[in-house]
Amino acid sequence: MACQLVERLPAAHEALRSGRIDLAKARVLDEETMSLPESAARQVVDQVLPAAEGLTTGQLRVRLRRLVIAADPVAAARRQREALARRRVEHGLDPDGTATLAGRHLPPDRAATAAARIDALARAAKRAGDARSLDELRADLYLDILNGAHTPTGLAAPAGGVELVVPLSTLAGLSDLPGQLKGWGPVLAEIAAKVADQQRDRSWRFTVVDDSGAVTAHGPLRRRPAAGVDAFVRARDRTCRAPGCRAPAHRSDLDHTIAWEDGGPTTPANLGVLCRHCHGYKHSRGVTLTQPTPGTFVWHTRLGHTYTTGPAPP
Repeated sequence: MACQLVERLPAAHEALRSGRIDLAKARVLDEETMSLPESAARQVVDQVLPAAEGLTTGQLRVRLRRLVIAADPVAAARRQREALARRRVEHGLDPDGTATLAGRHLPPDRAATAAARIDALARAAKRAGDARSLDELRADLYLDILNGAHTPTGLAAPAGGVELVVPLSTLAGLSDLPGQLKGWGPVLAEIAAKVADQQRDRSWRFTVVDDSGAVTAHGPLRRRPAAGVDAFVRARDRTCRAPGCRAPAHRSDLDHTIAWEDGGPTTPANLGVLCRHCHGYKHSRGVTLTQPTPGTFVWHTRLGHTYTTGPAPP
């Protein structure tokens, strides 16, 4: 890794030396650009370094993967085909006596749809009064489906659906810009187009952004009526707005920045997406949250630190 940083990614090495990034972020920069030629890898690092200081390693990894795909879509598609040829199921015992059963190198569109179906079944069971936690339900349903067990009596079996963010030029076949599966990360243009094609018979929702990535409009494309303010704020924020949290908006709460009881209005300028954990943290002693402009959130923590968050460009 030292050789890679010094000889292959000198800008990352200098950022590490100066303290602008730490060793964990340097390792992410090295790992995520490993597949690129040296010149392309340096260009990607130069693009992401100005923002790297304010990102978590998880956020940095997602941004790098999008840039790596965009840097050479043909090579990215080739790497994916080679990885798909190694797809397999792994299993083994864990140290605590439990077991792990997982698929590796799976097609991302099919994996995302399968995970969404399991999540939908688990939430349906929870609404029907099942006492298990959602994580327990997802795990049990995962095994039930693989073992051939039937869906519990009276439980609806919704189809798996995924949320897709994709440039219009990609859908029109005019570019190879990557799309993004919400909750998963960047995917090749080919995969994004395939996921979009699978939604032909379902209701679409569109989101329009300006050149800076700010959401300017959101709504249904057909059949379903507009979900109004709730849908707009979730589309705008995309993930939990707590610093470093990447919980997707559709699994999170919609929170009044200024509490309703204190006169806070139910408008986009006073609403934000917070996951259940971060929602509880917001209301803990010593923590304050403000929204100076719609979609921009300023956190003041009990340790006296200040963090500003906003949605990353799509």
